[in-house]
Amino acid sequence: MHAPLLKYRVLPTARIGIDELRSYVVRAFGWDTWRQTSAQLQDTIAQIRQFPESGHLPAELEGFVDGTYRQVLSGKNRIIYQVRDDTVFIHLVIDSRRDLQAFLQRIVLRLM
Repeated sequence: MHAPLLKYRVLPTARIGIDELRSYVVRAFGWDTWRQTSAQLQDTIAQIRQFPESGHLPAELEGFVDGTYRQVLSGKNRIIYQVRDDTVFIHLVIDSRRDLQAFLQRIVLRLM
């Protein structure tokens, strides 16, 4: 018997990353590729909800945050999340080839 899926919430910081990713993928590769990428992200989030401990702490965040933040790869994208109680909080979605620290700085400035 499988454990029930955890609830999840996509935070505004992750929505910014998803919006930027969608713009890039649509511009560079077209809508069909974006639909595939989006479906892959949704599948990965479903896996996180079922197996929340499967991710690992991103190297860039070591020493900055507690061990509750994890990441998994979804194709060429990173999903950074945190599990609290019965909910998965999706903090970031970012292309794995991008500089995470520069992205975080830009996100913080954008949200101010």
